[in-house]
Amino acid sequence: MMFTRTMFKARPSGWADSTAVRMPSGLAWACTLLAVMMIAWSPFSGGARLPTAVLAMVGVFLCFRSGVAIFRQSVVRRWSAVFMLLWLPMWLSCLQAEHPQASLVAIAWFSLLYFAALPLLLTFQVTRYRQLFAQWVTGIMLLWMLDSSIQYLFGVDLLGIAKTPEGRITGMFHDLHQGILMLPMLPLLFYHWLPKRPRLAWALVLGVGVVVTLSGARGYLYIFLLMLLLALSQQRASWKVWAAVLCMPLLAVALAGALSPQLAKYKLQHTQAIADTQQSTFDRVNHALSYRLNLWETGLHMWQAHPLTGVGSNHFKRVYAEYATRSDDPFVAHPTHTHNIYVEWVAETGLMGGIGLIAIMGLCVAWFRQAARPLQQQAWPYALTLMVIYFPLNTTQPMLVPWWFPVLMLLACLMIASLQRDQDAQAS
Repeated sequence: MMFTRTMFKARPSGWADSTAVRMPSGLAWACTLLAVMMIAWSPFSGGARLPTAVLAMVGVFLCFRSGVAIFRQSVVRRWSAVFMLLWLPMWLSCLQAEHPQASLVAIAWFSLLYFAALPLLLTFQVTRYRQLFAQWVTGIMLLWMLDSSIQYLFGVDLLGIAKTPEGRITGMFHDLHQGILMLPMLPLLFYHWLPKRPRLAWALVLGVGVVVTLSGARGYLYIFLLMLLLALSQQRASWKVWAAVLCMPLLAVALAGALSPQLAKYKLQHTQAIADTQQSTFDRVNHALSYRLNLWETGLHMWQAHPLTGVGSNHFKRVYAEYATRSDDPFVAHPTHTHNIYVEWVAETGLMGGIGLIAIMGLCVAWFRQAARPLQQQAWPYALTLMVIYFPLNTTQPMLVPWWFPVLMLLACLMIASLQRDQDAQAS
């Protein structure tokens, strides 16, 4: 296909953006496929990096071909506001950074993501591409469930990856990332299939619940329950529906326990060990949280040392030993991330980053409330997922992890795009 300027025509008068950029159908299909690959390629080398980099090149191409018109789009202006509220604190954090080059690498990667979002925003304004994305991702989720089932039955999955010694099911992944990638996709798949194939929708809920429970990650089950509660909060459901939905986590746990008694026994012994030890309250809670209080306390020390701009983007692991104060901290020798978005973000970017993050939340709430009711309904699955991920008491990945932030960017693009009037009639 030859790309010409006619592919980026202005909308007729009467549209909200008088110089709107539209995506050619072939390019929109390709961008939808790349969005799916951000999820599908996660178990393999490079993860979401390659499809994200290709999307960034498409975004740069769109900027050159459409000129300033692309920056006049409502969806692009909104994404630009979100981006700047994160990007500027990252630059400011360089003022106190011990390793400025590490912060600059993070800023460079994050800047690439700005352009990667542009084709997604334009593509997902069209309903059929959001539907196509949901259908393709459904196939990926079903494949992962099948692979996890094979790993459970035979000890190894389709790629030869064995389950862990304590019986955890990890699927195609060598770590526990499968669950945290399945859960964000669950609401958009559930709401996509519920009107057409309700049995499939509920089967996906139960299937994902069992798979994430078999991973042995308690935080995933907490996210699963929180999603169900927030979904119910938007419905005028009877007590019977509430009871049925709230039984889903219990059913998932029961099935997982029956399917993997080895993992259930391991978790029970872990819980009993916490209850039986003669430890202080801090140590007992810390043990129950897999020593995450050490991480959060050290993050607090970082923020206290540099409250305004933080210790520097991409610095938490690098300077962890300098701010850890407990002699028995297991992460001094092997630092890891905080398992909390807010702790790591504020530790690295200070109050400036915290204020920016709160401002983003305020903008998203305002955009959602300003939209018409039908637009709110189509944006709700993505908003629900983002609310759960950014719930303050959640223990999930920090934002700027290279394999994780593209997923957050994808969800943000889907939400922002779906809050706009459907542009299907304008797609070529």
